[in-house]
Amino acid sequence: MALSEDEIINIIALGQPKAPKIYGVGDDAARTREGVVISQDTMVEGIHFDDKLSPKDIGWKIVAVNVSDMAAMGRYPEWCTLSVSLPQKTSEEWIRDFSTGLRLALKHWQIHLIGGDTTRSTNDIVLSMTMGSKASSVTIWQSGAETDDEIWVTGVLGDAAHGFFNKNAKYSIEWLRRPEPPVAFGNILAKYQLPSAMTDISDGLKINLTRLCQASALGAIIDPESLPKSSELYNHKDALAYQTVFGEDYQLLFTAPPSRNEIIRQTAAQNNVTLTKIGTMISDPKRIELKDTPWPKPLYSQF
Repeated sequence: MALSEDEIINIIALGQPKAPKIYGVGDDAARTREGVVISQDTMVEGIHFDDKLSPKDIGWKIVAVNVSDMAAMGRYPEWCTLSVSLPQKTSEEWIRDFSTGLRLALKHWQIHLIGGDTTRSTNDIVLSMTMGSKASSVTIWQSGAETDDEIWVTGVLGDAAHGFFNKNAKYSIEWLRRPEPPVAFGNILAKYQLPSAMTDISDGLKINLTRLCQASALGAIIDPESLPKSSELYNHKDALAYQTVFGEDYQLLFTAPPSRNEIIRQTAAQNNVTLTKIGTMISDPKRIELKDTPWPKPLYSQF
């Protein structure tokens, strides 16, 4: 059986020296001594994108997935580098369209492209972006949750999956193609130090919640009835699976003490962010459960 992403990270990181004041292996991003948060994401043709995404969509999305990691750390992005590996068959039109989508995303989030690399590949397009934030002393990690903390998510869950499996779902497929992570809200949450732990939902609620629980050595109980969804998923037979075991939502998942409930709701309302409490952190790290129902089987395995 192929190793999972987390298993590969654990093997590579095993035995690496821990530099003082540098953190991040296994989290959404790393932080340097100077307080800069740095993320890196790779997109591979046939694994992370296919013809469901246009070249412009791909240019947008390679930026968006890194922006989501910045949001998960409570930071706002400032700069990025991009490495592009292209097979000989890649047309000039593809490159120009990709560049258009890339520029639109960089302008949207006011990010400076400061360098990178270009190479040939044998068969498939490979894109890798590194992104950095401004320096700050405030960072939200996955490891800070405590027992009885409430669990929150931004936005709605499952639209990307619905778009992936239903080509006629115009609203949902737009989220799959052009996600907009709530990076400004993540930055505001961190500024006021409201979350105890935070991550993004890139690999699915189940996987990302499990990582947060493991980092905090706790468990969680999620109320499936509370999971937010758009009208396109009402009464849909696969709604719960779309919301929990697919990924690509690029929403924030965070925990906070119950005493911060009211101020978190007020902050969301002031910033026009949809926010939903979906569960509670518990002391038993072996229990990461949906209330009264099993987790659905995975729909799509993304590396």
